[in-house]
Amino acid sequence: MVGTDTAETDADSIAVDEVPPPPLPEGPVLFAGTRVGETMRLVPLFEFRGDSLLSLTREEDAPGYNEHFRETLLSPGSEFTVFADGVRVGTLVSDSTSIGGEWCRPRPMVSGTPELIPSAAGATRFLALSRGDAPASAHAAGAFPAVGPEHRQASLRLAQTAIMRQSALWPDDLAQARADLAVTRLRPEAPPTVLATFMFRDRLAVEDPGTPVAYGLLVVGDQRDGNYLLDHTWYRRIGDDGKAAPRFVQQFDWDADGNPEVLLEVMGTEARWPAVLEWADDEWSVVYEEGCD
Repeated sequence: MVGTDTAETDADSIAVDEVPPPPLPEGPVLFAGTRVGETMRLVPLFEFRGDSLLSLTREEDAPGYNEHFRETLLSPGSEFTVFADGVRVGTLVSDSTSIGGEWCRPRPMVSGTPELIPSAAGATRFLALSRGDAPASAHAAGAFPAVGPEHRQASLRLAQTAIMRQSALWPDDLAQARADLAVTRLRPEAPPTVLATFMFRDRLAVEDPGTPVAYGLLVVGDQRDGNYLLDHTWYRRIGDDGKAAPRFVQQFDWDADGNPEVLLEVMGTEARWPAVLEWADDEWSVVYEEGCD
């Protein structure tokens, strides 16, 4: 009698365990927006849960994460609430999605044509939240204050104070060293706040200046009793800290805790990354800065 091997297994019958998709953020995600012409593009930066800011999962740590994020949270027809200068300024409906590396590493992105209130017509930098995550925010009177001569002069005085306090090298021409200037209102009816970036022997761009004495300087000043007083200084010298030159993107109390947050775009030698300033206990502090390898 010829025996048969009943242990033979049909390879096609072996069950293959499916790998679950990478987990998506549990809390709201803040998006940074830029507008060119009629098109706005939104890029997710980080998740927030209460006072905690959490970096998004890296593609190299969870392959397939970006595609899963894009397909699940950014599909065509997804709606976003858009903010600028601390107030709600419009909406965006997703027309298309992609993956790009503008902020530090590849991230999913969404594009569309926004509907904005008239006062935001000149804005080019925005913040956004998925429609269901947006807190209530009125169209505050006095938003979008125009940059005037008094703000330019205030930024120079703030920089002079900061340079002396840091014992930093003086630019040959301080006005020429000013690379970015923004004016905003942290709360409705509040006096303007000035945020200005100054560059010494460097440019506000992702590039290596080639000298260790170069630095980036951000000054933040609030108006009190008719004068702008220096409330925060960000000073990074290349030779000490590496290049990390910030500029103002937008501000908004996105976690609805009563304290405004400011999103900064930080330029390095090879990449740019987000950082966050928060006003709490009568002072500004850096509460988040994403590391870039």
